[in-house]
Amino acid sequence: MTHPSEPTLEVQQRADALARRLAESDRPIAELDALLDAVRGLEARFDFDLQGRPGAIEAVRHALPTMERDLFDAVIDDHACEVAALAEAMWQLAAAMIRARP
Repeated sequence: MTHPSEPTLEVQQRADALARRLAESDRPIAELDALLDAVRGLEARFDFDLQGRPGAIEAVRHALPTMERDLFDAVIDDHACEVAALAEAMWQLAAAMIRARP
C-alpha cells in the first residue's frame, strides 16, 4: 500500500465531508476489510487473486502480438490508475476521520 499524496483543498474538503457523513451514520471504516472479504465471497466475479494476478497478466501479455500487447498494457495501466485513485481516496478519508476526532 502506498502513502497518501498531499491533498488539494478540494480533495481535503470532500474527504472531510465523507468522514462526517460516515461518522453520522455510525458505519465504522474498520469494517471495510470485513465487508470486502464478504463481497469477495458473494460470487466469482468479486473473487480477485492478488498473488496470482501478476503471473497471469504476464502470460497473457506475452501471448499477444505487439499491437494487441500495447492495447492490453494501456487497459491494465488504466485499471491500475483507477485502483490507485480508490486507494488514495481511502487514505484521504482516513486522514479526514483522524482530523475530525475530538
